[in-house]
Amino acid sequence: MNSVCLIGRLARDPELRYAQTGTAMCRFTVAVDRRLSKQKRQEAQANNQPTADFISCTAFGATAELIANYHKKGSQIGIEGRIQTGSYERDGRTVYTTDVVVNNLTFIGSSQGGGQAQGGFNQNQAGFNQNNFQNQGGFNQAGMASPGPVNSAYENDFSKSDNDDDGFFPVDNDDIPF
Repeated sequence: MNSVCLIGRLARDPELRYAQTGTAMCRFTVAVDRRLSKQKRQEAQANNQPTADFISCTAFGATAELIANYHKKGSQIGIEGRIQTGSYERDGRTVYTTDVVVNNLTFIGSSQGGGQAQGGFNQNQAGFNQNNFQNQGGFNQAGMASPGPVNSAYENDFSKSDNDDDGFFPVDNDDIPF
């Protein structure tokens, strides 16, 4: 199974281009923090070693346009996709590439920290979902004309106190449309 799920921040502004056929293509880089203990993180920072990985990503079609129009450097984003490798020639040398091709996109928040989960986008190709993830609300390219904001909520019990809500509010399961 070739499946990738990343949550991180855009390391630079997305680059939107259009192919001769009119298909939108967006290239961007997601900075994903490594899971390090506090001590290991401090050691890495003291030695000028990276504490994040920078993952090259590519999106196509309406997904590409959404990323380019609603995200900028520093924006937090969640993506699901697949790994794709390739190669090309530069100055007589073969350059190998590894990218994540985006299938699903989740708007998580803004770089200013004021945004909450704002919905998602699921790009289906050839009328079927290429992965085993459920469309958690948002926009399904195969079935709808335009995206709209969708609020997603998940129940969890991670030993959080009732007073520590981090800006989230309780949602009744009967209010969720899926």
